[in-house]
Amino acid sequence: MKIIALMIFTIAVCAHLSYADGLDTLIEVGRGQAEIQRAYYEETRQYEGVKRAIDRGDIKKGQTKKEIRGEYGGPVVEFYDIITKRDEWIYKPAKSDFFGSGIKACLYFDKEGLLDEIAITGQEKDKK
Repeated sequence: MKIIALMIFTIAVCAHLSYADGLDTLIEVGRGQAEIQRAYYEETRQYEGVKRAIDRGDIKKGQTKKEIRGEYGGPVVEFYDIITKRDEWIYKPAKSDFFGSGIKACLYFDKEGLLDEIAITGQEKDKK
């Protein structure tokens, strides 16, 4: 957020120097920030839905990727692990990062596309 604030400040200073020319840029930055906030909200909403479904037992081993994507939406990150030969889907709230702190819900699919492992990582150490 500090970087974003610095960018806005820099653009504001430039807008002041170039008057109307910089105003358009500042307006675009504001629109971009609104889009980022919407994306963060959606990312968190999807994570919370997946986490609730895991806790209730609605997401369980043997389900297909298509079933889970259709019901809960796609993950924030989806990749294939060449070592385990499985697809991994990661759902996370916006406040969590990919490489360290924060909670993530990880779904692992076998080569047939069936869910074979569920893990909640981060602050809540809980493996299903």
